[in-house]
Amino acid sequence: MVQNPSTMEFQPDPDALVPAYLHALGVQGASMATRRSYGADLEQLLAWLEKQSRSLAQLDRRVARGYAADLGRRGYAPASLSRKLSALRGLCAYLTERGVLPVNPATELPGPRRTRRLPRTLKTYEAERLMEVVVAAPGPLGMRDRALFEVLYGCGLRSHEVVQLDLDDLREEGPDLLVRGKGQRVRAVPLGGEALAAVSMYVDYGRGRLVIRGEETRALFVSRSGRRLSTSDIRRRLDVLCTAAGLDHVSPHMLRHAYATHMLERGADLRAIQELLGHASVSTTQVYTHVSGAHLRREYERHHPRA
Repeated sequence: MVQNPSTMEFQPDPDALVPAYLHALGVQGASMATRRSYGADLEQLLAWLEKQSRSLAQLDRRVARGYAADLGRRGYAPASLSRKLSALRGLCAYLTERGVLPVNPATELPGPRRTRRLPRTLKTYEAERLMEVVVAAPGPLGMRDRALFEVLYGCGLRSHEVVQLDLDDLREEGPDLLVRGKGQRVRAVPLGGEALAAVSMYVDYGRGRLVIRGEETRALFVSRSGRRLSTSDIRRRLDVLCTAAGLDHVSPHMLRHAYATHMLERGADLRAIQELLGHASVSTTQVYTHVSGAHLRREYERHHPRA
């Protein structure tokens, strides 16, 4: 079984090769979620190698291709297959760099053809309906919910970025938020008027009534009992609010998609949206140009005399 990589250093012991690789990923800035997924994928590789009576040190191109072919026959979704092959490639590169393997056996592995799915998002009126319900929620939990969802939709943050926010990440001079994204990259995201008003109201009048008396916490968003909110807390609360707003299921990430789509529809620069979302590559952001295609069609039909 793969050990916890957080405290592992590289060792030539064959049983320590995968944990050492996962530890190296952590040093390079890979998230815990990525390391956990890669760990499960590489456990699968080790189990397959054991059935073939082979070890990691015996990985060559023929064995690597055999494993990739076996994965392909199992009917994984393209995204899952791509991740499993990426874990294999990364481990092979790591072992080659450290002399465990004489040559990298995964350099010529074919990858699956991936079709980019358009992200589900909210129409503007749906987002407004949701926010109307959020604004109407009473008490300190209502203040928290308004601030929470104004930040999710008004700043385009991932839910795991929101729950990591501390009080010190709220900067008045912007005003903006210091956000820690994937790979622990830090970016400043501006707070709009609605989000700033909601967060200020929550911090000044709501948060102190939720934090357990005498217990210090740096978390910006806290639960009824004063602990830091979790991503599952956000999902559960959003489900309740969507029901009240008469909306079908909305995930927290759909609010992020809505943020980007609605900005693009109003003429925002794609590179600016890339920076605000914390995307490492603009190619990731370009998916929103397809999402807003329906808006462009409506604009064409509304304004062109021959439409």
